[in-house]
Amino acid sequence: MAKWDNMLAIVWLLSSKKSMTAQQLSERLEINVRTVYRYIDALCASGVPIIAEAGHDGGYRLPQTFKETPLFFEPNELLSLFHAASFAKGAGYPFEEELTKALEKIRHQLNDEQQHFLERHTSGFDVLFMQQTDSIASSLQQLEQAVAESQSVDILYDKRQGETSDERRIDPYGLYYQGNYWYIIAYCHLREGLRTFRVDRIRRLHLTSLAFERPKSFSLRDYIDRQWTQEPTMNVHIKGKPEIIDYLCRYFSQALQERKDNEAHFNINVEQVNGILPGFLVSFGTRVHVMQPSQLREAMAEVAQKLENYYKTNELS
Repeated sequence: MAKWDNMLAIVWLLSSKKSMTAQQLSERLEINVRTVYRYIDALCASGVPIIAEAGHDGGYRLPQTFKETPLFFEPNELLSLFHAASFAKGAGYPFEEELTKALEKIRHQLNDEQQHFLERHTSGFDVLFMQQTDSIASSLQQLEQAVAESQSVDILYDKRQGETSDERRIDPYGLYYQGNYWYIIAYCHLREGLRTFRVDRIRRLHLTSLAFERPKSFSLRDYIDRQWTQEPTMNVHIKGKPEIIDYLCRYFSQALQERKDNEAHFNINVEQVNGILPGFLVSFGTRVHVMQPSQLREAMAEVAQKLENYYKTNELS
């Protein structure tokens, strides 16, 4: 039996009996008595409140208040939980309140040594993301429920800034977070196909009583990886500063075809090239230079022209 299995077995045995000696534990688990002592010490260091009683009727026992699910955490395992929670909170995790309560329950079960270790390693660690609004948190909770329960959802969605919102019925397949935004992948009844929606652009959301069946072959990760490379594709040739090309190669890793020091070739889905790619690349300013296709160059010029016209015609108020 592995070390941790034996340690867990010791806790179970002590939980089910008033008291057991090291000899009794060793016989029950078929291990050496010295090994029992080492495991007892390790359990105590992990926060399990094992009480040692001396005398003829002595032995090891657990207090009546002890929970049956003890915390067997190595220091870095414990640390990883709290660090990961920082990322979740920073990303606008929709169940932040429940997460905080769960972490507090863990904290209450830690011994002084674990508490001090956690304090030292979390006081200088934080994750800063764009602030999420309460309405997005509410939408995320409802969408998570819709994904889990396979419920269709009616939404009012802003396609892009300045465009008219439209009503849609969607069947949510999965939520994911990328680049400071939450997205929902769903079957759109209006477009009759899978679409990706930014959650912060959902102006109104209503869970319907209608159920849908998600295809068993659907994989959230596979879909995300394929969204830039799904056929039909178009060759996109970009030059720029090496550090920017590095970033683009990581961002479009699935679509990357060829990489040189200051340029790269990608095969990118046509819908993305005609949709969000122009605005995305314009955000890099003159640090990138699109060589081809010409329609992408023209689309980027149009985005830049709209920005120029906006700031020329709109005075400060």
